[in-house]
Amino acid sequence: MAYIKYKVAKQPFVHVPYWFISDYMPKALSGYTKVYLYLLAIFSDTSAPPLSLEEVSNHLDMLYSEVLQALKYWNDQGVICFSELSLDEFDLEFYFEKPKAKEDSPALPISKTIIRQTRPEYRTEEINLYLEDSPAVLKLFKVAEEYLGRLLTITDQKILFSLYDWLHMPFDLIEFLIEHCASNNHRAIHYIEKVAISWVDEGITTVAAAKEKVAMDKRYFKILNSLGASKSTLTSAERNCMNKWFDTYHFNMDIILEACKRTVMQTNKPSLNYADSILTSWYTDKVKSLEDIKALDKAHESKKALNTPTSSITPISNKVSQFNNMYSHDWDFDELEKLQREHITRKLNGGN
Repeated sequence: MAYIKYKVAKQPFVHVPYWFISDYMPKALSGYTKVYLYLLAIFSDTSAPPLSLEEVSNHLDMLYSEVLQALKYWNDQGVICFSELSLDEFDLEFYFEKPKAKEDSPALPISKTIIRQTRPEYRTEEINLYLEDSPAVLKLFKVAEEYLGRLLTITDQKILFSLYDWLHMPFDLIEFLIEHCASNNHRAIHYIEKVAISWVDEGITTVAAAKEKVAMDKRYFKILNSLGASKSTLTSAERNCMNKWFDTYHFNMDIILEACKRTVMQTNKPSLNYADSILTSWYTDKVKSLEDIKALDKAHESKKALNTPTSSITPISNKVSQFNNMYSHDWDFDELEKLQREHITRKLNGGN
């Protein structure tokens, strides 16, 4: 069993630094704050016996992994010093002076969640404990079985529970996630986990935000399908490009699909860049509707006809004239008929 070993003499009172309340507590998850305050109280009790992390998790109605994650978080913040001496023993020291501000460092991308690489491994006993004590977890598993059309394995249960415990997704959001994936024929648990992580990375924390994202994704894939592109994921550059058409150019879907149709006709390939060039030119020409596009097409054809040179047909005209000059004669058909009758009469009379 993992025990916490205190390095500072315990105090007979609970002293919560003002800087912790004002600067650190508002930014932390409520569970992390609960762990800090509880252990600070134990830290201040001189009569308290050594305490295990399992006992802390049971007392706070939290998972062992949650308690451990909270301690690592506060250690990273410089609020406590938490170190693992061995598999079953830790050192814990509280700081009562405000940590010094860290020097500014180059901004790092925050599109990926930090906890992505540290999904905890849950014991089967932990999952069973939550199934017994948490109606919300039990409901989540039943909903998942309905949408996935099968009984959940223990691996399924652990991964689904991690979406709540590890990624801090609300239960209603997890249920919507499962429904969304299943409705699109994606029932593999690892696929569902992958989508969950991407939603957390994008800051999606409510069902309303998730529905908005799903609607946007349908719009993106409708465009890609019209281009003949078969993809299951989008790059940020592709999203930004298509968002520009809607948000900056203010084009509706009909105009965008028209550009996609012309792209395929001209290039015979799914070129998002070519479609972008068409839409950018329409934006420059202040296109607002399909009628505006037809007007542009008509103006273009008229301009093209005016600029077409006429000298190219002159030789043909000359050839026709030459033909007519060569084979045209001023024939007197009455005179020809008279000559023909005289010729026949001479033949009949024995003449030549």
